[in-house]
Amino acid sequence: ARLSFVAAGGAMFFGGALFFARTVTHVQERFTIWLDPFDRKVVEDEGYQIAQSLFAQADGGLFGQGFGRALFELPTGQIILPAAHTDLVYALIVNELGLFGATGLLVAYLLFVARGMKAAMLAGEGFSKLLAAGLTAVFAIQVFVIVGGVTRVIPLTGVTLPFVSYGGSSILANFVLLALLLIVSDHARRDRLATPGGLV
Repeated sequence: ARLSFVAAGGAMFFGGALFFARTVTHVQERFTIWLDPFDRKVVEDEGYQIAQSLFAQADGGLFGQGFGRALFELPTGQIILPAAHTDLVYALIVNELGLFGATGLLVAYLLFVARGMKAAMLAGEGFSKLLAAGLTAVFAIQVFVIVGGVTRVIPLTGVTLPFVSYGGSSILANFVLLALLLIVSDHARRDRLATPGGLV
């Protein structure tokens, strides 16, 4: 029964995605840019952002240009890497810190997700389990969407990179998420301490 729900949900998701990709102009443009951002028709206009993002990442190499040494704007004022502090901040990180530095950031995110899921598994109440798992999933999806968009794994969208991208509301929301996870984790730990032999 559960497998049929998953199959039905997946079919509706992909069916809806295909429908919007073929009928909504904005979504069509995103897919066109994603498939070939270097096409002459889009590279100087709609595809400029993602094309420059890929160039910036390639320029970073293994070890990067150095912290604070990325060139995203010319002295004349011409923008080389648009939205470098918001949408494309991951490309900027790859450019400054290289593949190793960017991988280190992803490892930190993976550790955050692993700890969030551990808190969900250790929680005693069903609501706490669901809350921690849901918040962790939201965090993981947010990271995947922006990193995947910048690296051209999926079409680019304007989602912020948690705790890194510029934006007060994003930072505030992520700290609220972190606080809720800490509350769930703390309650789970207290419950295990209260149970004889519950904490090893």
